[in-house]
Amino acid sequence: PVKDRVYYDMLKVSTNATQAEIKKSYYREARICHPDKNPDDPEAAQNFQELGHAYQILSNEDSRKNYDKNGKSDNTADEGNQQMDPLVFFAVMFGSHTVEPYVGELWIANTADTLMKDVVEQQAAADTKAIEDEADELLGKKKPSDEADFRQRKREMKCAMNIIKRTSDFVEGKETEEQFVASCQEEAANIVKGSFGDVFCTTIGFSLQVEADEFLGFKNSFLGMEGHAARAKKNYKAGCTNIQILNAGVKAVSKGQKAMKEVESVQRNTVEGGGQSEMNAEQQAELMEKMEESLPAILELAWAINVRDISKTLKEVCRRIFTDAGVEQADRVKRAESVRILGREFLTIGKVSGGGVKGIDTEDIKARAAVAAMTTMAKAQGQEVTEADQEEMIKQAKEMSSAQKTTAAESAN
Repeated sequence: PVKDRVYYDMLKVSTNATQAEIKKSYYREARICHPDKNPDDPEAAQNFQELGHAYQILSNEDSRKNYDKNGKSDNTADEGNQQMDPLVFFAVMFGSHTVEPYVGELWIANTADTLMKDVVEQQAAADTKAIEDEADELLGKKKPSDEADFRQRKREMKCAMNIIKRTSDFVEGKETEEQFVASCQEEAANIVKGSFGDVFCTTIGFSLQVEADEFLGFKNSFLGMEGHAARAKKNYKAGCTNIQILNAGVKAVSKGQKAMKEVESVQRNTVEGGGQSEMNAEQQAELMEKMEESLPAILELAWAINVRDISKTLKEVCRRIFTDAGVEQADRVKRAESVRILGREFLTIGKVSGGGVKGIDTEDIKARAAVAAMTTMAKAQGQEVTEADQEEMIKQAKEMSSAQKTTAAESAN
């Protein structure tokens, strides 16, 4: 028995309908009540939106169970709180809060967010072809949508404004070079304390410094020789990053295929061995361990993508800063000099602190992903989780996992 049948009735399915039945019925009803099919009905858009919300709740196992038990919430926003917010998840996963003024929202997070939202919209339109087109776009088979392009331009503009503000005291002469260098070093030292802070510092630092070197080199050196040298350095780095993405992608796919073969092998042995259709707890644990072996390779791929994303974004950000027609030429040069100093200090401290994704094990990734998911849910419910809280939760999650493994090992012996 369920407490409320409203959403089931809207989709015209029984309370014990399967996910396939719910999806099929939703497509049928969406075609009927779509606003384009009912231009003379002033309530068509509202009805269509309510139908989409009903499908969103019933198509998710967790939200469906909650709805069956507690009925329809007075606040429909509360029912959607169980949905993952990719922007928050990836910000926690990669620890990008401290560098957001410089890099904005990472492409990988925006892409996941766009995919989730657009899939819901395409489902609402009951147009499976459109869903395939959207997937092709996100995979790079089609040109990015105007909305995605607008979001990237907005991201670049916001980052440019943040950097201009960050360097304004030095540019305007309110701060000496020594003071500015010290403040850059202090900020970089704070960033590297966080998760993956050294990677962020080296990536941001290199990009800012090389872009400034290129601009100033073409302005100040004989025949722009220093500018050409900086451009060659930048292009070489971009080429290395692309190779890194390719290698990381191959490794991730290889690990993933290996994990899937392990899954199929265990499932086959389970069925053939005892005629069981389900695995026991020991088999499930073994299978999970095999699948988790691919996590470091996936993280390496994600970071390679992040590095290219940050580099490409900061290239456009610096172009906006250095070619601002509303600013005098001398001030633009001063801006470039300040950006070069900022980049130099970030790069130096990032390198000293490690400068790469090293020593990240499976347990760290699992703990970070778990805390990222919890933080997302907490924020969706209006609760604030600070960065310090997140790091403490990650630490506790790793300690708990380690303790559980120790206990399991002792029990086995």
